[in-house]
Amino acid sequence: MKKILCGAMLACLLSACYTPLNNSGVATTKPWLEVSAKKLDFDGKQYDSCYQFNLHFWPQEAAEAVDLKKSCVNACCWRSDKSEVTLDFNKDFDARLAYYGRARKYTPGKITFKVTHSNLVNTTKVTTDPKGAVSNSGLVKLTYKEYENPARLKQIEEAATRLQTRRNAYLNEQRQQQAEKAAKRVAQPISKESQAKALLSRVAGPKIDKYFYQMNKSYNRQGAVFMLSERLLQAQELNTQGEFTVYCHAKARTGVNTTQLKASSFPCGKWRVDLETQTVQPDNAKARQIWGK
Repeated sequence: MKKILCGAMLACLLSACYTPLNNSGVATTKPWLEVSAKKLDFDGKQYDSCYQFNLHFWPQEAAEAVDLKKSCVNACCWRSDKSEVTLDFNKDFDARLAYYGRARKYTPGKITFKVTHSNLVNTTKVTTDPKGAVSNSGLVKLTYKEYENPARLKQIEEAATRLQTRRNAYLNEQRQQQAEKAAKRVAQPISKESQAKALLSRVAGPKIDKYFYQMNKSYNRQGAVFMLSERLLQAQELNTQGEFTVYCHAKARTGVNTTQLKASSFPCGKWRVDLETQTVQPDNAKARQIWGK
């Protein structure tokens, strides 16, 4: 009678606590714990298994703070090699704060998983510390607080200002050289297209420079690199006497650091230039954004 009662209680516990069998024929105590392979001894008993955590994270950026492969999230891990796994979301907090000037600190900062197997009930069990850190659906929901390093942010801002100053000096030198070349060709007639582009550079050029300066600051705040190389103008004459449409775009090199740069192109507006009235007007949304309307 006692054996029957114990058997009934065991069956009840199994039905209440264990999930259906995985593809490997092994039950698990959590739906997000998967067993994809196992090793058996001569008696047919399991002595090792390859398990994986089917987890998702909120906020999603938290997943970037851990190595998902080594943490058995993107790849299965053999229990004999790694029966305990710790997700340390704040491992690189100090380094990121020191480098970028901003960083998030997550709570809980660490989640530890312990995986064991019982041949008695053919079930693989996982426990989490702290308890309740993972929902039944596999959601790891964290809270965070953002920290700033004012000294580092000031360094980044000052570096961006120095870079912009050097760039402006370079651009001014290029403009001066172009002006000198133009003066030498004074006897040669200047095309209306060139006049339209020159008028745009004189009138809207400083605002376009400021636009790319702000873009450079935005990249720097994210720890990335933005290096403007040249600004290109293309003029098209309109039917109206002395009026042109001038298209502006710039070539730049961008990347996560100075060793990983790629060529990029950025629009800087469509402009309407009137040589008769010597005026410049923005002619699309990007130009109006730069012009300040």
